[in-house]
Amino acid sequence: MNRTIFGKNACFEVLRSKSRLIRRMAIAKEMKPELHDILALAKETCTALQYMSKKDMDRLAKGTTHQGVVIFTYAKEYVEIEDILEAAALKEEKPFILILDSVQDPHNLGAIIRTAECAGCHGIILPKQNSVHVTTTVEMVSTGATEYMLISMVSNLNYAVSLLKKHNVWVTGVEADSKKDYCDEDYTGGIALVFGGEGEGIRKSLKENCDFLVKLPMKGSIPSLNVSVSAGIMMYEVLRQREARKAGKAKTVSEVSEKKKANK
Repeated sequence: MNRTIFGKNACFEVLRSKSRLIRRMAIAKEMKPELHDILALAKETCTALQYMSKKDMDRLAKGTTHQGVVIFTYAKEYVEIEDILEAAALKEEKPFILILDSVQDPHNLGAIIRTAECAGCHGIILPKQNSVHVTTTVEMVSTGATEYMLISMVSNLNYAVSLLKKHNVWVTGVEADSKKDYCDEDYTGGIALVFGGEGEGIRKSLKENCDFLVKLPMKGSIPSLNVSVSAGIMMYEVLRQREARKAGKAKTVSEVSEKKKANK
């Protein structure tokens, strides 16, 4: 399937990652200085170039912010769950995976992919039905992170959970009605974090299939966070704990309390 990528950051990462076959790239004749690096990379990779007027690029983008550069390529390929597990094994790391249950907003998915790539997540699992796919908007919002993130699309999330458990991955759902605070769970082993869609939460059958449920504390009047914000907080808690383990420090709130007691 053909795909058009807009924006300097997303286009730069498509070129830099060399993850897709590029048909051609269009760049504005009235090129701004910040596009010089993209142009140089395109020439280095022998990408076919087309210079266009701003008016023609605006017409091509149909209201999408293009920032003077567009790449014509092919849709990102999805992978199997086993590919995500293998990627973690090749890095000699415990699997760190996200499962997104019915996330509908492409801006949320793009933001989650961007944070996941920064936090060292190995892959994301999406359901084929009732979920946003990796679209042009998702790729643009992720600022190119889709080029580096392994994404699997499956028919049944409960099957995906069962497969992960067979590979010693603990599955933790993030739900507001949980009694356990997110800081009290250990994420240093193989972990898959499950997030529900906007306004719906995790579906009942999937929630019951989780090993643990945790919550983010809510102190204000608003009852919940945007799913991309919740995912960002949780991913960096996973990263914090894993870095703490490497440094030999206490990981969870409970461990900190136990160390304090032991030192008294």
